[in-house]
Amino acid sequence: MELWKMPGKKVRIMDIDEVIYEGMATDYIYPEDNEPEVEAIIVDYPVRSDGYKYEYPVEFTAPEIKSIEIIS
Repeated sequence: MELWKMPGKKVRIMDIDEVIYEGMATDYIYPEDNEPEVEAIIVDYPVRSDGYKYEYPVEFTAPEIKSIEIIS
């Protein structure tokens, strides 16, 4: 996964529980800036596949992501 390429792109993420989220990736977190030291991305107000829309940005760490794709 090249999470560092995702900020500024609309993404579709499948987590390890196979729940799908869509939203705008707005930031990349370097491993050394995170606790524990894993890379992550921030997705603003993602929408889950069941239609639930988060009212806040969500951090997805690399170990939580099963797959990620750019959708626009």
